[in-house]
Amino acid sequence: MNTTTGRVATLVTETLLGALSSGSTNYMPLTSDDIVHLYDQTSEPMLRYLTRRTLDAQVAMDIVGETFAVAYEKRSRFKGDPATAGPGWLFGIAKNVLSDFFRSGRIEQRAMRRLDIPGVHMHDEEIGRIEQLAGSAEIRAVVADALSALNEQQRDALQLRIVEELSYPEVAERLDVSEDVARSRVSRGLSKLRRHLEPLYPEKEFGNA
Repeated sequence: MNTTTGRVATLVTETLLGALSSGSTNYMPLTSDDIVHLYDQTSEPMLRYLTRRTLDAQVAMDIVGETFAVAYEKRSRFKGDPATAGPGWLFGIAKNVLSDFFRSGRIEQRAMRRLDIPGVHMHDEEIGRIEQLAGSAEIRAVVADALSALNEQQRDALQLRIVEELSYPEVAERLDVSEDVARSRVSRGLSKLRRHLEPLYPEKEFGNA
């Protein structure tokens, strides 16, 4: 595990293990060791998977955190062998959080707030490293070529955010809209471009193997 995901693992698993030790483990199909192992096993490929689809390493990291927080809250619903069924179960949760992001343009992090899990804000070097591992540069080039498939508002938002790599506050200022509106246009535009991006994703990726 690299230093970035290792740092996140420390923040997330310490909080989850604290909650696990508070009492109700006798009623949980997943033990604390299971959760730690699943995080070690899946967090890095999950982060790459989400970065490829959001083209935003910070958003991807936020989704990873929320995914594991939701998984902890829903641990009693898990059935099966954690080693074989656990990754697919987590992937299903991650896809739901990702879909919520595409619809709203935001990661609500409700489960993280309920569990008092702090958000992880990455440094520029960490973001660059994750995007390099995810092959974001190649995907950005495809987005640039496919922008004509979008309406004007989404096209302009993706041009600024994905192609020119401006921050969301900068995108909002350039478009003369709120940051929430800018995020929504970007996320919905990316959602519409999925068919153009799918050929770039590995055939066997986290949750799809």
